[in-house]
Amino acid sequence: MNTNYMISAALCAALATLTACSLMPRKDSNVKHTQDLYAAAADSSSFPVTENGLPEHYSKIEFPEYKYVAPYPKDFRVEIAEGISGYILSDSTLPLVDFTVYFEENNLPQVLKDKAAFEMIGSMIRRGSGGGITPHVLEDSLEFVSASISTSVGTYLSAFDINCLSSYFPSMLELAKKVLTAPAFDKNQLEVVKANFVTAYERRYETPAKVLSALKSKVNYVPNPRLWDANAAEYKAVTAADVKRLAKGVFSSKRIVFALAGDVNRDSAVTMLKQFFADWNVEPSKSEKPTPSPLAFARKPGVYVVDKDITQANITMNQPFVRRPHPDYYPTAVASFILGGGSFSSRLMNRVRSDEGLAYSVYSTVGNDYRDTAMTTIALQTKVETVDFALKLIFEEVEKLAKEGPTPEELEQAKKSLVESLPSLFDSPSSTASIFAKGELLGKSDDHYIDYVKEITAVTAEQVKAMIAKYFDRDKMTISIVGPVSMFDSLKPFTVIPLDSLEFR
Repeated sequence: MNTNYMISAALCAALATLTACSLMPRKDSNVKHTQDLYAAAADSSSFPVTENGLPEHYSKIEFPEYKYVAPYPKDFRVEIAEGISGYILSDSTLPLVDFTVYFEENNLPQVLKDKAAFEMIGSMIRRGSGGGITPHVLEDSLEFVSASISTSVGTYLSAFDINCLSSYFPSMLELAKKVLTAPAFDKNQLEVVKANFVTAYERRYETPAKVLSALKSKVNYVPNPRLWDANAAEYKAVTAADVKRLAKGVFSSKRIVFALAGDVNRDSAVTMLKQFFADWNVEPSKSEKPTPSPLAFARKPGVYVVDKDITQANITMNQPFVRRPHPDYYPTAVASFILGGGSFSSRLMNRVRSDEGLAYSVYSTVGNDYRDTAMTTIALQTKVETVDFALKLIFEEVEKLAKEGPTPEELEQAKKSLVESLPSLFDSPSSTASIFAKGELLGKSDDHYIDYVKEITAVTAEQVKAMIAKYFDRDKMTISIVGPVSMFDSLKPFTVIPLDSLEFR
């Protein structure tokens, strides 16, 4: 009999045996689910009605006052051990569990030749299997119980995630521990991963949107190891030894924050996780990992073009913004909503699309970043013949809003829309737990989402004017365009960026 089959069968049998140890939902939980918090029920007696009990006209319908308040992180937070904390949200609606563990640690290649191998760490820790379990056996075992284990390695955080039926959660914890604390970096799996990276590299500029993204980074940022690009030859040259060397110490952080949501009992989960982390043994890297440097801006406003023979120009306009927390964030978020972030209620959409028919979509955004200085953005696609006209209209609207400010109706609608979008962040126990865990790692206060409502509500028309003038200033923007250079004479002077020079090396 095939050895792998025997091992897989044994693992599956062990999983079935551990079913009896599953966590059961706590019946007397005094913590309500996110979707139940502060729910405001409509009182039908307040509606103007006909004899049939229906409102006499849709305009006569009265809606209850909006009373949603975001869930409070402290209500769900638990301490497992020193440096290990997390959030548990019990929900017995479905017999499922989602468990994500974040390790706060710096991960960055120090030399360009290591970039290719570094990018493969997240995939190979999971796909290469370990702890005496082969990749084939792991895949069969997970498929047998409809479970998944995934891993990722980023600049500031490493993470793994378990998604499974609640009855198999204890056994999935043990399986993940075996695989992730002693990764094997299987050579055959490495070849598959390498092939995927090579294919992605060869197709990196296959769409105008991909070219525009690369151009945007190239003209806005100073070269930084975090932006390095590996090439096909470097991906092909990666060995299992390279990945193993660079993965040393991953998942060994002293600061761990987790998010656990689903069909679990809080008290039982705490007990289980204390045991789980007590013998989570990963040897830390002996070499000190340097702190990644923040991304810096090139600060060269102007128009930059990549020549591409297409009929629709892809355009993005960007300006350095702020690193959060910062007092300008909230008023600029409201200002951007009025300018271009509010879909069909925004000025740019009405002027550029609805009035002139120059673009299917045109929008503005403000970056939200706690580790780097973010950017403000205005972006659109338009026919190459109408690029100049579209840009003219956009900056006319920017200047008008900066000079005259929003109407009272625009300001009220923007604030109302932003505040009332808050519940969408907490649309499931899993997303709520994850938001709280990531928020703790970023240093957000427990009152963050309560303060969000206060800050948005307090924004004034004068602040909107000031933020538009400050952060959507054409003279401080880079305008990145992908399209045929021969069609852009009216935009001169501009700088042509060759396609083969977009990479950071």
